[in-house]
Amino acid sequence: MRKVLRVLKPFDIVIIALLITISFIPLTVFSMTQSTAAGDEVVAVIIQDGEVIREITLTGHEKNEQFIIKGRGDQYNLMEVDNEQIRIKEDNSPDQVGVKMGWKGQPGETIICLPHKLLIEIQAKNSENVEEEIISY
Repeated sequence: MRKVLRVLKPFDIVIIALLITISFIPLTVFSMTQSTAAGDEVVAVIIQDGEVIREITLTGHEKNEQFIIKGRGDQYNLMEVDNEQIRIKEDNSPDQVGVKMGWKGQPGETIICLPHKLLIEIQAKNSENVEEEIISY
């Protein structure tokens, strides 16, 4: 410990403390932008091959619902919505990455099954001010 203190100068400790403090800024900014306001509605948008297949409102969802999304050939994903969360319960992809991602229900979270080209994105939609998103490729 004495060797470390001999190498460090007082200004070095200030710089280290400042860098540690700055490292938490992205976490703070991300949590502020992803927080939902009181009037926001949380929606799970299911996209396959770049096309929106289904939108499920998670806000206020109280029952357990299961449905299958079929892909090309024998590909399938068994989806489960329970309370205000969604997950891929079962699929026939080789690595089961989508199944292992578990339950999602907070805006900004995603579930991805790459072999089936399936994406589930949790979004917060403002029920008062609905704006269109413009996406360009």
